[in-house]
Amino acid sequence: MRLFSKVGSGLIVTISLLALMAHRAEARDGASVLAIGPEVSALLKLSTEAYHRLKSYQHTASYAVDLKTEEGQKHEERRFLLALDRPNRFCYKCVTLPAGAAVSDGTTFINFRGGDVNQFTKQSAPADYKGINIVDDVLFEPLGTYLVALMLQGDPLADKDVRSAMVHAKLKATVTENGVKWRVIEVPFGQEGPTEIYIGLQDHLIGKTVMKMDAQGLRVTETLESIRTDKPVESAVFKFSPPEGAREVEHIVPPQRPDTVR
Repeated sequence: MRLFSKVGSGLIVTISLLALMAHRAEARDGASVLAIGPEVSALLKLSTEAYHRLKSYQHTASYAVDLKTEEGQKHEERRFLLALDRPNRFCYKCVTLPAGAAVSDGTTFINFRGGDVNQFTKQSAPADYKGINIVDDVLFEPLGTYLVALMLQGDPLADKDVRSAMVHAKLKATVTENGVKWRVIEVPFGQEGPTEIYIGLQDHLIGKTVMKMDAQGLRVTETLESIRTDKPVESAVFKFSPPEGAREVEHIVPPQRPDTVR
């Protein structure tokens, strides 16, 4: 599931609250039963096919938050790693601080939740990547990274909140940045905070996402860097040890969906 984590400083917590309000409004409108527009649907299909056929994948995501306050402009940045080596080696983690991780070395799968939870589960790795329930069990912060993880499993709409938002998504004009052409999907989460998803015109891979909430002076930019496809992934990427003090449990309480938060 993709939610903004409340791990970290006040700026990240502020974004968490704004995002939850937007997600709750979207979840209540029943949009999940409606159809996604044909242009958006076709582009999602192309992108999903591009990811799903990959045998291995890796990127680092720069997740930058800029917020205008009475005290001036504030900026924070985190970095995340996503990697897959089929059939069942997988890694998603925040590399800036111990906020969370989901890592399978092909034998053991560790799911760690940081912050106030500070718990982890350890179990046998599933036979393949699709056996990891990333929708209900894994907590993602960056939207672009989450969408890539879903597409690598073959279904970006497996999450009901993503599907609900995509119903109202629209395809914007193609843009060129740094010599690369991008097709842009604008996805509204709630009444405010539309997120633009940049998908490469040639390779159909996600390159970045930009979320703006102008009324709150907020901009969140996730840039996917060092993208490697169908190339060897170092074994060290799939090694993870929970931080000192984390407690092993049988089940971590699932992350609350926005429509259940009170």
